[in-house]
Amino acid sequence: MERVNKKHLIALMLIVPVICAGIGRIVQQSNGATQTRPRQSAAPSLIFLPIIRSGQSGGKPTTLTPIRYSDASPFNQQIPANPEIDPKSSILAQSLVRDVRQRGFYMAVDKWTVPIFYADATTPRYNVKLTASWAAWFATTMNGAPIPDWAAPDPQGDGHMAIVDLTTNCEYDFWETKQQNGQWQAGWGNSLKIDGPGIFPKGASARGSGFALLAGMIWPDELKNGRIGHALLFSYSYTKSGGPVSPATESDGESLAVDAIPEGARIQLDPALNLDMLNLTPYEKIIAKAMQEYGMILGDNSSGGISLYAISPLSTQGNPYEGILPPPDPQDGFVLLPNIPADKFRVLKLDPQIPDPQIGLAPSGCAEMR
Repeated sequence: MERVNKKHLIALMLIVPVICAGIGRIVQQSNGATQTRPRQSAAPSLIFLPIIRSGQSGGKPTTLTPIRYSDASPFNQQIPANPEIDPKSSILAQSLVRDVRQRGFYMAVDKWTVPIFYADATTPRYNVKLTASWAAWFATTMNGAPIPDWAAPDPQGDGHMAIVDLTTNCEYDFWETKQQNGQWQAGWGNSLKIDGPGIFPKGASARGSGFALLAGMIWPDELKNGRIGHALLFSYSYTKSGGPVSPATESDGESLAVDAIPEGARIQLDPALNLDMLNLTPYEKIIAKAMQEYGMILGDNSSGGISLYAISPLSTQGNPYEGILPPPDPQDGFVLLPNIPADKFRVLKLDPQIPDPQIGLAPSGCAEMR
């Protein structure tokens, strides 16, 4: 599955401040890692921490519990009973139907998704080189990023990887991630607090939309327990050019089609549908219910149909989806969702597009960007 190159709009920026976050003193180790003595601060509250400790001494966990961001996050807002529908919903929804008919509707599981790894105070810290052609406008190094020894990015071209530091409540997102000769590098990386909304306020994210990598992800335990209590993130082939709509803070949309949808749009599956009558698989029914209650938010550009995203099995010991999902397609790593009716989607009221979002770095209290 080919993915459209991201971040092309960011290269237009002219001035970038250097943003420094409070990470304490960093000491370089002989293996290229750095060890950081974190500054002491009050521990913020966090909903849903992992059940299994997984710091540098713990290895990969056997199970994961979802990280939700704050209650105020757009991804945690349930759609009201009578939401305002966009006046162009019937037109815009045609592009969703067309994309499904031409390219499919699926959930990325083994490839083209995001693995998550947990860090703590014992995890080695790295100064991650940022190599994208436009990175110099913002930063060329993310200093002090905690990366466990067993971390590995998604194997496909986007090379996404997310690290969550449980001692600081910081999330570190990476795109086009690689490890070479003991050193980590990425096309781009950025960080934020996981007790916030899960959105980079000035864009410059590892996605095309300004959303954190873990926003809208489908977690193994959600499918196992039968409920997803948040909006889903999706990508599709007709992301509209001309900028994002709120809550997205940037966009890599390029489509000029009349029915193209801008990044940041929330799509809802018709809540009047009786899911019991649709011949859904158990996992499709869980996903469809979330689409009725919370919807799905357009967060990235794709050239391969409508895609949802499940947490990568690289995140855990063993296969966390065993007995829950069928084996993913061996070539593309996805599980098809053929029974969810794309012709029953509607587009909720859109805010105006932001044609020239001000992209930059915002202080996160996590990584030091230089």
